[in-house]
Amino acid sequence: MNFIHLLSTEAVQHITIHCLNTPVWAAGPSLQPSPSAVSFKAWNGEMIRAGDLLEPIIHRDDCWIKDGRWHQTHFIFQSQDPNLLPIVDVYNLPTTAPGARYHLEVGPVCFL
Repeated sequence: MNFIHLLSTEAVQHITIHCLNTPVWAAGPSLQPSPSAVSFKAWNGEMIRAGDLLEPIIHRDDCWIKDGRWHQTHFIFQSQDPNLLPIVDVYNLPTTAPGARYHLEVGPVCFL
């Protein structure tokens, strides 16, 4: 991994959280991150949180909708510091109530 990091100038990774009746980023249609938004741990140990300089790009966030259907929040991590990727851990995932579920879809890292 160190060799790939040395040869790269940029890295991109997509993570999608599929959710059923449980918000993971925004608490409502404003799409502003809630205080209980998920956070991520980068390869180099840095934390990536809502409101930080390293905040991910939110391509789609429908998880705040509680209508009994599956929705998703799609995170894009794009950095000119390839040592940040891959994401190695996800923190602050919601505790699920009855009728609520989620699962993660972690995409590969593209080193450029």
